[in-house]
Amino acid sequence: MRFFKFIAITLVSLFIIFAVIVVGIYNARISIINSVAQNQFSSTPVKVTCFDLGLTSDLSIVVDNLCLQSPKVDINIVDTVIQWHLYPKFNITNIDVNLVEISAKEHFFSNINQTSLNDKESTTGKSVSDLLSAALRSYVDQLDQFQLPLNMNVDQIFYVPFTVQGKTATANNITYEQEQSLYIAQLSNLDNTLLFSLGNENNKAFLNLELTQELSGFSITFSSELEPLKTFVSEHRLPISTRFQHDLNAHEVTGSISSLIKYQADKLSMENHITGFVLNSAIGIGDSGAFKLSGELNFNNQFDLGSNEVNSKKNETFKKNNNTSSNKNNEVLTLQFIDQNEILLEYQQVSLLALLERIEVSPIIMSVMKDNPIPQLALKLQGDAIVNFNTSELELSYLEMNARNGEVIHQIVLNNSAVALANTEILNAFTVDDFVIDSEINLISVPGIAKLTTTPINIHLAGSLQSLNNQARLNLAENSVIELNNIKIAGSSEQGNQTLFSVKALSTALKGNVALLENNKLNMNISVLNKAKQMNVPKAIQVSSLELFSEVKGSLDDINIKTSTNADGVELGNVFITGSVQSPAIEVIGTGLPLTDLLLLNIKLPISVELIEGTLNYNVSGQLPDLNHITQTHFDTSVGIKSLSGEVDGIWIQDLNWQQQFTIESGNITTNANDKENITIALIESFTPISNLSVNTRWSFSNNNFKLAVNNLKADAFSGSIFVPDMHWPFVQGHSANVQLDSIDLAQVLALDKKQGIVVTGNISGNVPVMFDGDKLTIEAGELYNVTNGLIQVINNPAVAELKANNSQLQLAFDALQNLHYHQLSSKVSMLDDGYMQLDTIIKGRNPDIDNDVNLNLNLTYDLLGLLESLSITQRFEDIIIKGLQKNKE
Repeated sequence: MRFFKFIAITLVSLFIIFAVIVVGIYNARISIINSVAQNQFSSTPVKVTCFDLGLTSDLSIVVDNLCLQSPKVDINIVDTVIQWHLYPKFNITNIDVNLVEISAKEHFFSNINQTSLNDKESTTGKSVSDLLSAALRSYVDQLDQFQLPLNMNVDQIFYVPFTVQGKTATANNITYEQEQSLYIAQLSNLDNTLLFSLGNENNKAFLNLELTQELSGFSITFSSELEPLKTFVSEHRLPISTRFQHDLNAHEVTGSISSLIKYQADKLSMENHITGFVLNSAIGIGDSGAFKLSGELNFNNQFDLGSNEVNSKKNETFKKNNNTSSNKNNEVLTLQFIDQNEILLEYQQVSLLALLERIEVSPIIMSVMKDNPIPQLALKLQGDAIVNFNTSELELSYLEMNARNGEVIHQIVLNNSAVALANTEILNAFTVDDFVIDSEINLISVPGIAKLTTTPINIHLAGSLQSLNNQARLNLAENSVIELNNIKIAGSSEQGNQTLFSVKALSTALKGNVALLENNKLNMNISVLNKAKQMNVPKAIQVSSLELFSEVKGSLDDINIKTSTNADGVELGNVFITGSVQSPAIEVIGTGLPLTDLLLLNIKLPISVELIEGTLNYNVSGQLPDLNHITQTHFDTSVGIKSLSGEVDGIWIQDLNWQQQFTIESGNITTNANDKENITIALIESFTPISNLSVNTRWSFSNNNFKLAVNNLKADAFSGSIFVPDMHWPFVQGHSANVQLDSIDLAQVLALDKKQGIVVTGNISGNVPVMFDGDKLTIEAGELYNVTNGLIQVINNPAVAELKANNSQLQLAFDALQNLHYHQLSSKVSMLDDGYMQLDTIIKGRNPDIDNDVNLNLNLTYDLLGLLESLSITQRFEDIIIKGLQKNKE
């Protein structure tokens, strides 16, 4: 405005010159003009050094040359024509200027001081809105009151800024050559419209300004190219710091800016457009390193410059009528974003990492930043941006942030967000009504993650956030998901590294809220759905889909987590976690789980199992001492199988019921003492049917050693019963197990090892003490005796026939056994360590065929262990129980 005022006053001075001429004092023109100039330019000393005046035939005033000198600038006005009339009153109608030459002799702003102490004191206690309103009011009043008294046109203005010829300017050891520049401008004022344009020495305009005065205000249209405008501004020593001046000179700026400013009824409105903007800095600002900032901004804004007192009264009335709090109109600045609004920042990752290290960012965050280089960041704005000067808050309708690295885009979208600008801790005053975060993050340098997977983690989070006064609340929408692919846990073995566990894809869906309360207390009410696809534990289980649905409630000091699990649609049970997170109580429960459904899972069992019915119940509970010693936790466990029926390794088992309670600690398993039977089986279809089996078992597994204790083993077999009071495995030296037999059918026993031509009937009882000498099993002082009469027939047996042929003494005995009806059959039973059982047998009876009583004493040997091995009893016991437990331990 000073420049326009200076030109206008100069031209008005020509009218004063004309008045002097009219009164006939032309000869004294120079001294009079100096006197007038001194009065008009009292704030700036001005001297007239040349003045050529004339009249045209139509009495227009012609000023061929007017030279003005001042300490800061020299002005030469060439070829000026002033048109005027006398009737009905004297008035100048138009001023046309062909050329104005302006040459600066020093920087225009060199003598401008900083705000005085009085000015500083005048701002004390005033709000930001008041200060901004006052500052804008000062400029608005000047523009509103700016009036040129007549129509005026200046064809050309040649302007040369001040430079020190032959010298250079330096800043921060960087030298800039100074060359004298020439700018060409045009200026006109017609019908209350002021037009001004500024161009380079080729008269290519880069700045255009149009000021229109209206009845109750004004409007300004402004447009400019930023690169030449920056050069123009840099050539003038602005009242700014040396550092800022250096940064202004060092950066390359291109693009264009245009604004439409309107002032009506104390309201200032603006429509702004910044297009093709590029700020390129090769040296950066401070320690930022090189960067490039580009983009476009298009926004409107309005500011109320009315009196605060008037607005306050209006708002008080509004408050009473609408029962709401008052708010001064000029305390809110609203920017309305239109069309495209995007800012792109490109920078060097190395510089960013160096900056983060200087401010001592967490090493984990540094690792994440290194794994995920982001060379550019884009911001998009839509809707409104509202600045509340009263509360120092910034509200944004829509903000989108995109961090890009090649095809990978990390995106954050904020809808209706607000932040307190005066609060240095942003999380203490930050709200978002709706946010969306999409990201694909590599965590290969984060401890623990690289051991699980080398693929990125996909994150999609949506919800809202409120944070105020050291309290925060995060709400997560149901479509919030975290995904991780190709998870593997490996272990070493003699064959090298082997995969112990793998999952093709793992997703975690979150819904609910997390609140940070006073004293940093965290409260949660959130649901979590974990889905694992293609889970595989080699040689154990392979599942297509595993789901864990959890409800998490409470605080870190008092957590409550309930989790239900299923695999391939089969329910596996529930997990309950309560108490402190550092030392929680854990309970895992499965009730009435159908075994037939569980077997549909691809479980790799050591034997084949085909069931038709049965259910599983289990319960595992314990109190973790701390999270670092989970394996040392004491767990109380109970397992129950009810009504199991089906084939197990080719053996039919019917109505098996098992209940066992044991403890698990540090990898060791020990059953609890219980005197009652805990295993019952209605029927076992094996080498011989065994029914009504019941037994009490106790066992332990520690350091790959399995120990079993069997008490009160009872079963019906061979039409009789078997009872073993006590038995332990593995056998130790001196251990014994007394096998008690009651009414065993000999015919069924003999059927286990059929011999041609031998028939034995009748029932026997007795007991067979089995001993272990530290190496082999032996039998000592065993006894068997008949409880019913029976029949022995040895007919057409090849071995017997051979013995009879070779030994005449045995012929009579074998003849008696061809049809012996006995009433006494007893044996003394023993077995040496060779596995052959010795039977010292006494047989008394009668053979009706020879009509004689028969008394026989026979010494028989029998390969008992060979029989058991042929029936696969010992082999099955070893493979199923021992090796199975060892595999689980590994």
